[in-house]
Amino acid sequence: MSPRRWLAALVLAGAAAAAFPAWSQVRPTHEVRRGDTLFAIARKAKHEGVSRNQMILAIWRANPTAFPGGNINVLEVGTVLTIPPREAVAAIDPADADREVRDLLAKWSGAPVAAIKPATVAPKVPGPVVPPPGQEQAARRYREGLALEHQRDEKGAFKAFLESAEAGYGLAQRRLGEIYDKGNSAVERDYQASLHWYQKAREQGIEIDKPLPRITTPVK
Repeated sequence: MSPRRWLAALVLAGAAAAAFPAWSQVRPTHEVRRGDTLFAIARKAKHEGVSRNQMILAIWRANPTAFPGGNINVLEVGTVLTIPPREAVAAIDPADADREVRDLLAKWSGAPVAAIKPATVAPKVPGPVVPPPGQEQAARRYREGLALEHQRDEKGAFKAFLESAEAGYGLAQRRLGEIYDKGNSAVERDYQASLHWYQKAREQGIEIDKPLPRITTPVK
């Protein structure tokens, strides 16, 4: 290629770059899937050199319509979240992020589960839980999860409980709340996920032994 043609090609390339945004400027996204929580998404998407609370707050601020009523606990399956770039996340003061995330958790998650969304079913007399019609498969998966737990297969048990809970079986939902509340070899401790499944169980009329504790220390 002659110097003149090379120069012309360079000018055309520069014009194209000015007319169209670079791929590096395209903002990454995350489509919410069943079982996702804001904390888990932030943990996976966290940029190097920023805190987890900075990432949580940045995602929450960048997606105001993704959280109905501003509730940090509520994410609908299929929602596409914009993941802010590192520069935007790092611009948030870490201390402000710790304080705001703590305040949001206190507002939406700090109260007992019943205070967030009271059970709409009538009180039940304690006794064996009989699965409603169509729930036999979910109940069977729950029993399989208990058996796998007894065999110390925590990953297999978690999978069984998750399938049963997603099918609407209250006892499995409560067991997932207990697992996420402490964490094990299958999943990390996730307070938000724990609250989600405890609340689901309460909606099924399943009794929860005690309210969830308040978070008093920032999540990193």
